[in-house]
Amino acid sequence: MNLDNAVFVTGAGISVESGIRPFRGVSGIWEENPMEMATFRKFITEPGVFLSWYYQRFVSCRNALPNLTHETLSQRGYRVITQNVDGLHRKANHPEEQLIEIHGYIEQKRKVDAINREELIEADWDKVDDSRLVESLFELFHIDASGEVDPEQSLRPHILLFDEYYTELYQIQKAMQWVNDADTVVFMGTSNAVGITAGILSMAVDQKKQVVVVDPAPVSSLCIPGAKVFEMTATAFWQHSTI
Repeated sequence: MNLDNAVFVTGAGISVESGIRPFRGVSGIWEENPMEMATFRKFITEPGVFLSWYYQRFVSCRNALPNLTHETLSQRGYRVITQNVDGLHRKANHPEEQLIEIHGYIEQKRKVDAINREELIEADWDKVDDSRLVESLFELFHIDASGEVDPEQSLRPHILLFDEYYTELYQIQKAMQWVNDADTVVFMGTSNAVGITAGILSMAVDQKKQVVVVDPAPVSSLCIPGAKVFEMTATAFWQHSTI
């Protein structure tokens, strides 16, 4: 199997071995009703609840370290489109020009009405005072003490929410170009439950690219005819791979 011209699409499964809860599955974040919590509507209507929830997402990622998969992808300089917001690819020193965080990055924030990536800044979650959590979060994200969000002044986490669309803030065109230019698309640790994976899979099939799936319990929608399926963790794949 030749991965010289491959694009890797990574999901939450590759970060489980770094101690980060998966989005779906047993004890996954999905059990916390993210379809309600992780929405722009929730941010506007209940910013204190929304930001408190995302603060806990940051806390769960803060001390996590990259594992063999992140390190291997980084060392080999593969093009990676990650659905993960945990920053572990960054911690593994993945080349910046070879990494697209298609759903954002938990340690960045931006103005609500931002349209350019140049507007992304550090989230500074470490400045949050747990003893006055909501008040502290409102100060950090420039939200009035009353909880009113100002679209021109307030800030928000740089995370793609469930009621939002992929835009150039998330480098969607670059991601599609990478897929278009690749010979092989590798889905690693993803359940194919979000729009970006379905779109990439459809493009790969239409263009007759080699599809590779690496997951201990691969979903049937990824296991298309002709796909090379490895029913194992990403770490096991690299440990047993001769590539």
